[in-house]
Amino acid sequence: MSSNKTVFALVDCNNFYASCEKLFRPDLKHTPVAVLSNNDGCIVARSKEVKVLGIKMGVPMFQVQDEIRKHGIVCFSSNYALYADLSNRVMTILEEEAPRLEVYSIDEAFMDLTGVDHVTDLLAFGKQVKAKVDQWTGITVGVGIAPTKTLAKLANHAAKKYPATGSVVDLMDPDRQKRLLAIVDVSDVWGVGRRTTAKLKVRGINTAFDLANADPKSIRSEFSVVLERTIRELNGVSCLDLELVRPTKQQIICSRSFGHKVTDKQELREAIAKYTTRAASATSSSPRKACHHNGQ
Repeated sequence: MSSNKTVFALVDCNNFYASCEKLFRPDLKHTPVAVLSNNDGCIVARSKEVKVLGIKMGVPMFQVQDEIRKHGIVCFSSNYALYADLSNRVMTILEEEAPRLEVYSIDEAFMDLTGVDHVTDLLAFGKQVKAKVDQWTGITVGVGIAPTKTLAKLANHAAKKYPATGSVVDLMDPDRQKRLLAIVDVSDVWGVGRRTTAKLKVRGINTAFDLANADPKSIRSEFSVVLERTIRELNGVSCLDLELVRPTKQQIICSRSFGHKVTDKQELREAIAKYTTRAASATSSSPRKACHHNGQ
């Protein structure tokens, strides 16, 4: 695989919403914690203890009441003001550590580390960033370092999945890239959705390594230019720069689930008016405080 001189690091907060809640409840450090949607209808975030139990993201709370009682899961209503505040603290620290930063979501950011390897070891730098965020905010993060944003995503995936990494993975070495790509399912590649995964597997493309070695022109013809770009990124060719200015929003979504069956038209009208107003207000929100939140 080829490489280039660009260096990206993806810093991702672990189980962010649940971690924020645990931060102010140290007694729950090893307790399974779930965060619920605004009306407590669905689970929108899970601590690692809840994930181990097999409880899925987005599952309605009433469907898992027995598991909640059985395993002593502590549930919190969403507190987006708290999450936005802690996100801002994390991002401020990252801005101080890198020459350029793209705040990708409320709990993720890409750092431009191009040239940093000339003055310090990248793995050591990643560990330094992780330690600083942990010490100053109490939020634990994973750090993935690579020559492209797509590979940085995969490096971060490995940092979270394999405890032996210490939550920091340097994927600048082409041989390490190959070894990781060979054991990562194609569905775990950034931007490869469920439908695309199914079509790729019909073609015998099962791993990230298979996708990296697919013919770019053929993939572009059958799928899209976006997937062709992903192949090039998996091969160490940087095609995606940092987005330092958020693009104009193409849509605004503020979705909620009712916690009970609604049969009264007036109640429904009030809910529609409330969430329409909230969605409209997002057009003037700062990038870190907008309605869109990453799945946890």
